[in-house]
Amino acid sequence: MSRRSPTHGASCPRCPTASSDVASLLQQPTAPARLAFVRLRSLWQRWFLWLLLALLVLVLLGTVVWLAGRHEAEQVQAALDRDTADAVAELRGGLQRNAQSLNALANDARARGAWPAEEAAGLLRARREWLRLEWRDSQLKLRAAADSPYIARLFDDATREASRTDIALACTSATKLGGVAYSPSHYVPNGDGSGMEVMEACLQGENGDYLVATYAMRGTLIELVGPTLRRGQEVAFAEPDGTRLATVGAPRRSGSRIFTSQQLIDLPGVTLMLRVDGWRAEPDLFPNLLTGLVTGVSIALISVLVLLARDTRRRLKAERELAETLAFRKAMEDSVITGLRARDLQGRITYANPAFCAMVGFSLDELIGRADAPYWPTELAHEYQQRQTRRLAGGTLPREGFESVYMRKDGTR
Repeated sequence: MSRRSPTHGASCPRCPTASSDVASLLQQPTAPARLAFVRLRSLWQRWFLWLLLALLVLVLLGTVVWLAGRHEAEQVQAALDRDTADAVAELRGGLQRNAQSLNALANDARARGAWPAEEAAGLLRARREWLRLEWRDSQLKLRAAADSPYIARLFDDATREASRTDIALACTSATKLGGVAYSPSHYVPNGDGSGMEVMEACLQGENGDYLVATYAMRGTLIELVGPTLRRGQEVAFAEPDGTRLATVGAPRRSGSRIFTSQQLIDLPGVTLMLRVDGWRAEPDLFPNLLTGLVTGVSIALISVLVLLARDTRRRLKAERELAETLAFRKAMEDSVITGLRARDLQGRITYANPAFCAMVGFSLDELIGRADAPYWPTELAHEYQQRQTRRLAGGTLPREGFESVYMRKDGTR
């Protein structure tokens, strides 16, 4: 008895191997991928220009909205700059009027030779921005003083002595300039732990004495700046480096955009800066009527483009179908052996098939557009012309028809 041992490595003709799998994968048809690529390219060629046009419209719309928002911001900033310039003019005018009042008070004191207490009290009641009026001698020693009736007494001997340096600066400038001069702003504390920024104004009299008025910086803004500017905006005195000294007006609202305008105020002896901060909400998507109108027009334009694309597709389809119909009709007419020709309402030949051209011996170019018929015999042309005129006029023709004789180009019939 013999046993057969299994043969390792023998190949089975029906068993797939790795090499056969790779070969089958490489031999798979690529027609679906090629068809998909052709379809994608066809869609791209068909819609590329429309997509590009729609993209341009969207870019134009976004640009218009951005420009409108920027234009609105520029308008707000320009209006704020104008309001700030008007406020500076009001401040200058108010300070000038106060300087004239100081000059009148100094003249009254010189004429009387004594401190005009009643006149000083009247000025303090009329000028709420003044905290104190003082009459000092040529050595800046205090001779008389009057305080504002609207606030508690702010100055005593100790606090006033601390302000002597600022008073000296203002009076020195007043002596040089020969008019009212101002000191830099300085802080004066209250007894309750608070305080305020004040500014000294000094005017030298003819006999060498000085008249000093103390301005409350915040009160100056309240009294000399119109309430319209302070309504909805923040108005502040600041030093040229930006340090704020006094502020009035509405506080900043959360979620609002800030518009800032600032202008320098050059006063004799000191330079201040008026800063105005305006609060305004961020521009909406449609900041104004013009932007909304352009947006509506753009949307209408996009809609028209969509309708135009659909109408173009329909028209191309109809033209293609009509061309196919006309081609089929022409092929049928050219293939018949019966001669056919057509005329318009003026009697001109507009069409003739090849069978008719072969029948009369004239080419199609020789027949198209001619009102006369070169294939009519001379002796019958008058009769045929009358028949054609009656036919074009809508007259009735015999039901049995009629027979015509045509003459070829070579004269044969």
